[in-house]
Amino acid sequence: MVHGEGRGGEMEEKIGAEEMLLKKTRKKDKKKVNLIRLRTGHNRLNAHMNRKFKLAPSPTCACGQEDQTAEHILQRCPLLDKERKEVWPSPTPLQTKLYGSRQELEKTTTFITSAGLIV
Repeated sequence: MVHGEGRGGEMEEKIGAEEMLLKKTRKKDKKKVNLIRLRTGHNRLNAHMNRKFKLAPSPTCACGQEDQTAEHILQRCPLLDKERKEVWPSPTPLQTKLYGSRQELEKTTTFITSAGLIV
């Protein structure tokens, strides 16, 4: 056995475990950031990006029915009906989706991910 060989393996395992923890933390942080963005309206949806920064050509959602806001994507956008019904099979108030229990907030972040939205 080469001197220090055993320690290197332990060190690699420790670094691997730390990297996994960091990835999990980043994922949790991203979920929190997404919820804050949806709550405050300071997000990457067309309505905000167009009005505030002129970075979206229009405030309108791709569905063409209304401005792309948090309320629109969470409650009414027809392009997201399938994903919405998978997460919330019955009608759920916007207040619950944005300020509900931890379980309800997890549903909201699941919806954002499954819909492929960048908020």
